[in-house]
Amino acid sequence: MNTKNVYYPLAGMNYVIDDLAQIIENKMDGKDEIHLWLSAQVNCYPHIGTMTNFISAFALAKHLKDYYKKPVKIIVELLESVTGEEVEIDGHKYYKNLDSVKTDDGISIKEKYLPYFEDILERLKKKDNIEYEILFFYEYQKNPLVKKSLIKVINNYDLLKYTLDPKNGEIRLRFPCPNCGLTEKHIINTKIIKNTSEELIVESKCPKHGTYLSKISDISIDKFDMNVPLRYLVKILYLMSTDKVNNTLSVIVDGGDWSGMWPLRVYMEPLLKMNISTVPSIIYTPTILDWSGSKLSKRMYVGNSAYREYLKEGLINYSEFYNQYGEIGFERLYNEINQWVLSPKKFIRDYTIEYIDAVLNDEKINFI
Repeated sequence: MNTKNVYYPLAGMNYVIDDLAQIIENKMDGKDEIHLWLSAQVNCYPHIGTMTNFISAFALAKHLKDYYKKPVKIIVELLESVTGEEVEIDGHKYYKNLDSVKTDDGISIKEKYLPYFEDILERLKKKDNIEYEILFFYEYQKNPLVKKSLIKVINNYDLLKYTLDPKNGEIRLRFPCPNCGLTEKHIINTKIIKNTSEELIVESKCPKHGTYLSKISDISIDKFDMNVPLRYLVKILYLMSTDKVNNTLSVIVDGGDWSGMWPLRVYMEPLLKMNISTVPSIIYTPTILDWSGSKLSKRMYVGNSAYREYLKEGLINYSEFYNQYGEIGFERLYNEINQWVLSPKKFIRDYTIEYIDAVLNDEKINFI
């Protein structure tokens, strides 16, 4: 077999750092602890991209702990609030979340896939001696600082609506029906009734149970959901607020497919419009790409026939990973990613699914 050559041309941040820890050095003065924030939807089996993101975060945590001599903790935000089932009623789209939809086994979608995420996290905790906390969205949203951050965004609705949603000019704050869990997707029948700096009251309409009111305040208990841009902006505002209270530095660790135009449009422009000069701390992990350069995605988004040409189900489905690559496969991937973290030129770039497969099979690779 011919040896494969891998090149590492300098790009982006590689010109200005020698160590990944230097990305946050300008914000570490006086901080007591570092929190790395991961997020994932528990609506499918984790795939190799999820594994890459999680292993990268733990490797980063281990490295930052050593570099700064500060405690580092990982918070894993698992999103059970996302679409588990979608229906159309009278021309309007509605969905139920992952907690509300049962699988053929009689358990919720979240309950079906959660153990696979937990398995990856527990393996990494034992290997790296890094603590992590799972935070489900419906627990996270109870935090008064989260709700204050959301209210702040809604108070600036007209200022931000075409920044967050250029297509429709909507800031999609959604409330599930308290009786059946149906949630309007495009907020056509959702109206803000009261909007102050302390409280939101919103009217929504369920096609089965009629009109209902929901409240957001420090002491409210009503569940709410947000579309992706709103969720990200609120999260950034929340992290900046909680860092001030706790003297921590919160760093979002996201896949590289969320870099580029996304943070400019969803973080930077809204913050500037709200006269906030602080910027979030984000480290993007390598994206795993298919042969065409497209991000490896969950089959629920690209179709069940996707990626079958690789004949490597373990790359797409964590429940098959060890059947295909064994424990040694996890060790090889773990060792590979830990090397990336110690060398920015290896970390600040993307990798193909073919490259990952070569690593998992211990093929000869010539690093140049």
